[in-house]
Amino acid sequence: MHAQWLIFDQIYRNYSKRTEIGKSEYVITYNYCFVRDTIKKIKYYDKQVLQYGEKHSRYTSLFAEKTDSLMYNYFAKSQIKTRPKNGADGFSFSAITQLQDNEKAMYEDIFFNYPKEGYLYVSTNILETEYIYVESIPQFDWKLQADTTTILGYKCIKAVTTFRGRDYEVWFTPFIPIRQGPWKFNGLPGLILKAVDTKGYFEWTAVEIEKKNNEIYKYVDYANISSTNRKDVIRLLQMRWKDPIRLYFIKNPNLQTFTINGKDYKNSSNFDIQLPHCPIPELE
Repeated sequence: MHAQWLIFDQIYRNYSKRTEIGKSEYVITYNYCFVRDTIKKIKYYDKQVLQYGEKHSRYTSLFAEKTDSLMYNYFAKSQIKTRPKNGADGFSFSAITQLQDNEKAMYEDIFFNYPKEGYLYVSTNILETEYIYVESIPQFDWKLQADTTTILGYKCIKAVTTFRGRDYEVWFTPFIPIRQGPWKFNGLPGLILKAVDTKGYFEWTAVEIEKKNNEIYKYVDYANISSTNRKDVIRLLQMRWKDPIRLYFIKNPNLQTFTINGKDYKNSSNFDIQLPHCPIPELE
């Protein structure tokens, strides 16, 4: 097993176990570029979508949705009861999902005004466990700038903020009266079409805006699920590169020995492995 496996999870959700929680009015698609190795500056890409609805909105990965659908169909047709490990007996996730090497499905769902108005419902996958927490919709201290640009034909105004340890710049258009955008960004008088952090680790850019009355789904069946809080999720995400072996033993408490890159680690060992810095959008 290679250490890189501990950064990205091979996971899929049961596509048949979804429930509708609302309808969308707008569907905004974003290209998401993110760094997962600050030493080699390795960048990956995901395609993500904001389904904006009158009552609820959902922000999720289109690559994850595609993976869920393809994996569900693959196992349903092949009648395989237990999912094989990637690489075992010639089994390949990439062959099924058809994602490129630099494309990664980020398994995080963010629901606005769910389970009730004023709250976010967040579901994040870490090593095949779905961690779920609820928090108040974040308040951003936006500062409007004089800079303007045009994105998808819409005039956009620049705004800046500091949020949970990172500085962000965004461009929003007042011509689309949606006070949301990619990820958790919200609170400006118009739709956010682009957002970047000032260190260059994360960038969201809108590539399509559609008026669509689509179903907004929430998955209701996970193999492993854990209710937690945002602080613990951040701690686990940071452990993925700061102390990945310890994280693996935490996730597998009955495991006594773990072999990685040809070296054996005991559950009681002091671990000497750290992966390249793997940044996350929230630091606190």
